[in-house]
Amino acid sequence: MSLRHREDHAVYNAAMSMCVLAAMASASAWTGPVPSAWTPQVATGAPYPPSNVVRRVEFDFATHRRLAPGSDNWPITWARNGLQYTAWGDGGGFGGTNERGRASNGFAVVRGTARDYAGQNLAGGFGAVAPAPFTGKCYGVLALRGMLYAWRTGDESGETAYAFQELWRSADNGKRWLPTGVRYSAAAFPRPDRGFFAPTFVQHGRDHRLARDGWVYACAANVKTERWDIHLPGEIVLLRARERDISDPAAWTFHAGLDAAGRPKWTRDPSARQPIWTDRTGGAMMVSVAWNPALRRYLLMTEHGRTASGNIGVFEAPELWGPWRTILYTEGWGSDRVEPTAFYWSFAPAWWSGDGLSFVMVFTGTGANDAWNTVEGRFRVAPGPAPVDARVYGARSARR
Repeated sequence: MSLRHREDHAVYNAAMSMCVLAAMASASAWTGPVPSAWTPQVATGAPYPPSNVVRRVEFDFATHRRLAPGSDNWPITWARNGLQYTAWGDGGGFGGTNERGRASNGFAVVRGTARDYAGQNLAGGFGAVAPAPFTGKCYGVLALRGMLYAWRTGDESGETAYAFQELWRSADNGKRWLPTGVRYSAAAFPRPDRGFFAPTFVQHGRDHRLARDGWVYACAANVKTERWDIHLPGEIVLLRARERDISDPAAWTFHAGLDAAGRPKWTRDPSARQPIWTDRTGGAMMVSVAWNPALRRYLLMTEHGRTASGNIGVFEAPELWGPWRTILYTEGWGSDRVEPTAFYWSFAPAWWSGDGLSFVMVFTGTGANDAWNTVEGRFRVAPGPAPVDARVYGARSARR
């Protein structure tokens, strides 16, 4: 970990610790309008027990915004320059429509605050300054040391996402992209292993400054069906590389389970990977993951049951390898305020409140939700201070 990373991490953690304790003492103080009457619950069938840190999550649909109709996906990261960067698919991006400026995949920048922002296409789409770098889709972007990285998944839409996963890099803030050489092809996995798809980066704050151990992590769902549908059983796997070596194909290793002491094991053999998260009955699809330093928890989101139906699952854990608990597991998310067709959700990393409890969620789906959508929300936490685990706070268990 660089000196800059250590200093930023220490200062931020100290601030977050004070903020979260104050927030938890007055956890009922929602500062926005009264949330919608729709109250999500942890439904029967959730793969993990309810969270003992976050009691519930509320969404204020009065803050809902919708832009870029016809373009979906929208993974998002926060860069050194203070701007957020995102990727979209099968549309014209910001300012475009499903037909105007349509591209298979494009990249854009988002400027502004949570309630006053605008997006601009950078590579591909309507009015972009550069052409789209590739066809296919992207569900993972990362700002790291002044560079941008993106996972390319397949070369078109739907089931083509299962064919290969490639890591690309941009040195000019998202305008031009080149492949790094990191690539995983489904054909290289010994059957019945079909590989994994749609990798996403674990977000660790601005320019990855809150990384706890100097590693870059990515998560992806294992391929369990040849159809574009929920994958059963749902299995999410974890891979990582050191920050300085992210473009080196030989640097990436895979989570291979836990040893007898509960410490993570790693392997260079992708076929020996073991899931960090499972949902045997609900399944999994595309995933987003972010570190919340105030709660000292990783937050993971995916869908379950039936795709594009608003069937959201939100989970938390002190480490990426668990133990996981459920914050939200429901069907038809937001159905009294938006069409229940959402299939992908992520937290906008630049728009967390100082106490780590209020957030802006970016989401997309089919139908009316086939667009860039944002909605504000807030976590309601358990009374008293969050459980403090020295391994979590200092990340010693991750430094291996």
